Amino acid sequence: MAKQVRTVYGQALFDAARESGRLTEVREQAEVIVSALEENPDFLRILTHPEITLPEKQAMVDGVFGGKTDSLIHGLISALLEKEHGLEIGNVLERFIDVALEEEKIGVAYVSSATELTDDQKARIRQKLLDTTDFVDMRVNYEVDPSLIGGLVIRLGDRIVDSSLSSKLGHLRQTLLAGD
Repeated sequence: MAKQVRTVYGQALFDAARESGRLTEVREQAEVIVSALEENPDFLRILTHPEITLPEKQAMVDGVFGGKTDSLIHGLISALLEKEHGLEIGNVLERFIDVALEEEKIGVAYVSSATELTDDQKARIRQKLLDTTDFVDMRVNYEVDPSLIGGLVIRLGDRIVDSSLSSKLGHLRQTLLAGD
């Protein structure tokens, strides 16, 4: 059910934002809201508390988002609360962001390395990702994972490129064990 809510409402927001010509602005606001919800989980707990009435919840939403966010986002949040899907607000907005970024041809990659990468290395990785995809821009999230020993693991959508030393050693181990 949660996945269906995320997909249906996220797609609806995407369609409305694209049709109104406000896709980028709505996406940017959605990104700010998702970040704020992650930093303030108590807000969502209060917003979905069963003892708080719908009019009280709507008043909170109006106070926090009214006049400060696009009417499409405000309306989406109100609709989710009305349908008692308030806990899905962040997930719905994340789904919308994913679809909007894809439409805007902005890729999101996750790069894990055994050690911290230099700015030059990060720039080369970003450029290589742009050169090998159809994206016009690329957001790259970097993470240090010492368990990789060396090399990189790059995830872009459902594709993973694992050139880590730990992965290569694991494959070598499997090959040696299979030879017995």
